[in-house]
Amino acid sequence: MKSNEYDRRVWKTRQAIHDALSSLMEEKKYSKITIQEIIDRANVGRSTFYSHFATKDELLFSSVEDLLEILNQYIKSYIEHDEENPRLISVVDFFEHIQENSKIMKGLLKSEGGDLFFEKVEAYWNDGIEEYLQSKLPKGKAPKVPIKILSNHISSTLLSLLKWWVKNDMSYTPIQMDQYFRDLIDPCIDSVVSNHSTMD
Repeated sequence: MKSNEYDRRVWKTRQAIHDALSSLMEEKKYSKITIQEIIDRANVGRSTFYSHFATKDELLFSSVEDLLEILNQYIKSYIEHDEENPRLISVVDFFEHIQENSKIMKGLLKSEGGDLFFEKVEAYWNDGIEEYLQSKLPKGKAPKVPIKILSNHISSTLLSLLKWWVKNDMSYTPIQMDQYFRDLIDPCIDSVVSNHSTMD
């Protein structure tokens, strides 16, 4: 019982610190936020902060770690879709999750530290999409546009849509954003998938 109570206290403390950073990131640039401001907002002591996080950057990446993993899983499910029904998989859930985490996403877009987060996201998507597109090509056959360029185009398109959507107060629904994403990248998918199909 004591262990469970301790775990809950630890979780509440960490959550308070995460929430403090998130709210401060909506008010000012990440570089301007001090650890003192974070602990004041979270109502914890300095020693308590350092018992959980060594630096402000460590706190930032801890804040987005879970979000990054969830985003990665959404994209993984998208690129590993049913071969016979490539358009049945959507990224609606992806945009819905972004919507649910709008506060931290807006904070990230305002922060210098956010650039590193989005670089990590795009790098992960690039690798997964490139692997998927490569699997669609018959041996010895190359698409008109190199796979690396296609995968970069798809991942950067999704990332650009995400950033634009958040900056513009999510003025379109997740369903609409999913459709716009499809309209933009389906020609890229088709250029590889159709190439593969004609060789079967």
